[in-house]
Amino acid sequence: MPVIRYSLSPQELKVWKGRIGDRVAECYIEEVLIPRLKKEEGWDGVLYTDGWFNMGASLYQKGEMFWKQELKILVCVGLFPTPDFLKRFEKLTNLLRNIPDGFLIKWRKTGKHITLKDALAKSGLESWESWRFGEFKYVRSEHSDKEQLPIVKGEVEVVEVKTGKGFLPPSQIESYTNIVKKGYRLRYFQVDIVSFERNQFEIREELVTIETKLRHLTLYNNS
Repeated sequence: MPVIRYSLSPQELKVWKGRIGDRVAECYIEEVLIPRLKKEEGWDGVLYTDGWFNMGASLYQKGEMFWKQELKILVCVGLFPTPDFLKRFEKLTNLLRNIPDGFLIKWRKTGKHITLKDALAKSGLESWESWRFGEFKYVRSEHSDKEQLPIVKGEVEVVEVKTGKGFLPPSQIESYTNIVKKGYRLRYFQVDIVSFERNQFEIREELVTIETKLRHLTLYNNS
């Protein structure tokens, strides 16, 4: 059997490297970062999910996919946010001007509860039989209206992952600078593939807040 040498196009190779880097960061977040945040910051729960942003008055934004998405995700995992928590989450997705790689949703229980029936009525979702976003799925028939949801307060961090020589383009720097100035936090990961055959990767993690004076955002553009 003849041996044929073949190479992916540079763009195709870049895409697959990026996907590998995203998966490495995701595993690190689930296995290392989330347990650390729960222990060090005292959260009752931390969830990592794909990111999105609201596009203002565009037709896409008016569609069902992103309608009350912030609330839907929390209800899917059996939680109901305080008004301040939900408002802060919604403000974040409205401020963003790009789709981040993900969100870290962190919460603490308030000790109060609400029935699923009241939660859906209060949030305007009572007529919905189901919804789905990524891995999150809710089907009304699988739940009891009397089910109790803990009311939680919390925070949301933006997650961005770059692999190898990947960097933040100017549009992302502008978007993230805006949210950091508003008091949100950006958790940035730079993943390097040391050896795919030996399953070796290096991860650099940086938490960008208003206290960092945003200097790191411009540094990432020159990585």
